[in-house]
Amino acid sequence: MNVKTKKGAVGIGTLIIFIAMVLVAAIAAAVLINVSGILQQKSMATGKEAIEQVSGNLVVVSIRGDTDTGRINIAGMNLSITAAAGAGRVDLSQLVLKVGNSNNQSTLTYSSGTPVDATHFTAYEVRDPTNLFTAATPVIDGSALVTLNVNLSATTVYLPVRTQYHVELIPERGAPTVIDGVTASSYSTTIQQLYP
Repeated sequence: MNVKTKKGAVGIGTLIIFIAMVLVAAIAAAVLINVSGILQQKSMATGKEAIEQVSGNLVVVSIRGDTDTGRINIAGMNLSITAAAGAGRVDLSQLVLKVGNSNNQSTLTYSSGTPVDATHFTAYEVRDPTNLFTAATPVIDGSALVTLNVNLSATTVYLPVRTQYHVELIPERGAPTVIDGVTASSYSTTIQQLYP
C-alpha cells in the first residue's frame, strides 16, 4: 500500500508542475504578444512620421535680393521654392519663414494680401500645372514653382554688402530648409542673386 501511495503522490506533483509550466508559458506568450503589438504600433507611427518628414520638405531654387534706392541694403527678398521630389502637398499658409543676419531675425507668416509688412510674406505662382495654388489656399506640390516675397525694409534685418544672412523655411510637417550665405561685395545693380 505504501508503494502505490508514493507513486500517486509523485504523479500529482508532476501534474501540478506541468500545469504551472503551462500557465507560466501562457502568461509569457500573452506578454510577448502584447509587447509585439505595442512595438508594431510604434513602428507604424515612426514610419508615418518619417514619411511626413520627407514629404513636407521644401526646396529653395533661388533667392534674389532687391536693393534700396541707394544700393546700400537689400530691401526685398524673393525666394523661389518648390516641394521636394516625391513630396506630398505643402500648405504655404502654415509655413513659417525666418530671415536674419548676425544681429537680428524676423519671423514671418503667410499673408494673402499686399503690401507685405514686417511679420508677413506673400507668395505668387510661377508654375502650377496642377492648379493647386490660389492666394486663399496656397498649396503646392513637386510640380509647382512659387515665389515668396519678403519686405526686409519693414523689418530690423539689414543686409548691406558682405553680410551673413540666414533663411529658414519651416513647413507644417517635415524638416526645416535652411540657407546660409553672404551678400555680395558690392551692389552694382538693383537686383542681386543671393542664392545659389
